[in-house]
Amino acid sequence: MRTFQVLLLMGVLGLMILACSKDKTVTPVADANGAFLAGAKGSSKTWKITSVTYTINAGSPNSLTLDPCVLDNLYTFTNNSMQDFTQTEGSVKCISSDSTVVESGNWAFTNDGKNIVVEGQWYDDLNQETVFQYIFTAFGEANVTQLTATTFVISYSFTNSNGKYIVTTTFTKV
Repeated sequence: MRTFQVLLLMGVLGLMILACSKDKTVTPVADANGAFLAGAKGSSKTWKITSVTYTINAGSPNSLTLDPCVLDNLYTFTNNSMQDFTQTEGSVKCISSDSTVVESGNWAFTNDGKNIVVEGQWYDDLNQETVFQYIFTAFGEANVTQLTATTFVISYSFTNSNGKYIVTTTFTKV
């Protein structure tokens, strides 16, 4: 009986020691994605669009040919307290009178890290050449389908008289 009591006491003490040990810090998915997208706290990362595809009514994917004035735009995400976002013109402007800053605002991931929300302001006039670069602030929340240190892929959907569009945009880190 005495042996049982000693073993029980040792077991209880062992559990107490384990319960008091420091827990591992688990980084939430949204924070981890923020580091991939914008770098460590206080840093920023810049991205460029490399491709855009779309489907209509779940049909076959179509590639969208983007003008050089869109392909050279820079999308900068900053990992600061405001989580700033800025899209700026590259060396080629679609319209010479356009502002250098095309779009700016703030970004955030949903808690599960599966979606990104960018709220902000668009500075250029929309026309057919620029409608697909109006990615973030036009459609609000976008689904994050891939995010690594060098690749960022989002998709979003909208419906018009032709049907439901799903647009997938791939960015690479500059």
